[in-house]
Amino acid sequence: MQPGAVKDEDLVHSMDQEKHVQSVQRRARGIQRIASILAAAETVFAEVGYDEANTNRIAAQSGISPGSLYQFFSNKEEIAQALAARYTEELQRVYGSVFSVEAASLPFSAWLDQIIDALLAFHFAHPAFHILLSIPTPSVQFASLADTLPKELQTRFELGFRVRAPHLSPTQRRLSATMTVQFFKAVLRLLLQAQEAERRLLVRELKTALHRYLEPLLG
Repeated sequence: MQPGAVKDEDLVHSMDQEKHVQSVQRRARGIQRIASILAAAETVFAEVGYDEANTNRIAAQSGISPGSLYQFFSNKEEIAQALAARYTEELQRVYGSVFSVEAASLPFSAWLDQIIDALLAFHFAHPAFHILLSIPTPSVQFASLADTLPKELQTRFELGFRVRAPHLSPTQRRLSATMTVQFFKAVLRLLLQAQEAERRLLVRELKTALHRYLEPLLG
């Protein structure tokens, strides 16, 4: 191979590497921008509700122009769907952590407190989650938030009960899991509306009620 040909090949290789680096950087910037838009949308949805939210408000909250936002999302609905998908993924991770095999080996009190604390942390961190649940004509993503995730939470509780109390009948596990999830959901609505001091008291009452209900079965 001639020296000139070697230099040309090195030049082509260098250019290919540079293009690859630029492509990776563009993807990284795109991912960061999408994350910024979704964080802004979450704030806007929580502040003004889904109906009053629009792409101009979301773009302003994100610190970008509407034109920049449209490079990633065509409308408010697409943003909400992406946010719903993100919530679903995060809540799945929460479920996987607090209902893991390792978690099941904890003492009953620590196990239940860990579950309640993790679930509440998710809901307190994402007030727009419940805004998306109230959309009148939900898409597939919103239906997952409203229907699939609560059902999965009940299934996870049932499996946890089976590990901790194998003597319970399937019917008793199902009923206990149903009552636990429904009670949690009912109190959660109060918690989300409460001020900080009142919220702490309600969390304590929630834990006390569930401990007293479940301890005779699982403790």
